[in-house]
Amino acid sequence: MPTHTLRRRSPVRLDAQRARMLLSGGASLLDVRRNDDHSDELDGGIRIPPDELPTRIDTLPRHAPIVLACT
Repeated sequence: MPTHTLRRRSPVRLDAQRARMLLSGGASLLDVRRNDDHSDELDGGIRIPPDELPTRIDTLPRHAPIVLACT
């Protein structure tokens, strides 16, 4: 079980330019696409399939924005 609570914000849809800007400013990239999604790997991203997210939530950075990649 998670040992901390993540601060929740309303999701914002980003275009690629804005996502790159956030990532270059220190945001983390979290790839939550399913394992059977055969899309290319995202460079520098943390890959956590949706079914594993509840048990791996503590591995996410706490002090930086997270850019989420999903389908």
